[in-house]
Amino acid sequence: MEEPRILIQEKMLSVLLALDGVKYCAYCPELDLVTEMNTHEEAIEDMMEAIKDYAEEFMEDFNRYSNSPNRAHHLPYIKAVSSCKTDWELRMFIEIKHGLVHV
Repeated sequence: MEEPRILIQEKMLSVLLALDGVKYCAYCPELDLVTEMNTHEEAIEDMMEAIKDYAEEFMEDFNRYSNSPNRAHHLPYIKAVSSCKTDWELRMFIEIKHGLVHV
């Protein structure tokens, strides 16, 4: 009988999670997405939804996004996100980094 193995996916996206005084800001620099929520859990969940929604929108309007000078380079990330069947698979692509907002 084979022993179970844990497979780790290479991280493709980063989410920078920062406390901005009272609220939590989540920023995905690779896709240029930002969200702000009351708790860090809500900020991460909201960012996951934003990433999925953006990937869906990108694929629905593929010609426009893939030819846009400021969006075309997102394609490898969008393909990876689109291949995820579950939120768990998407989470395996994301590295969350914690910090504070400094102005």
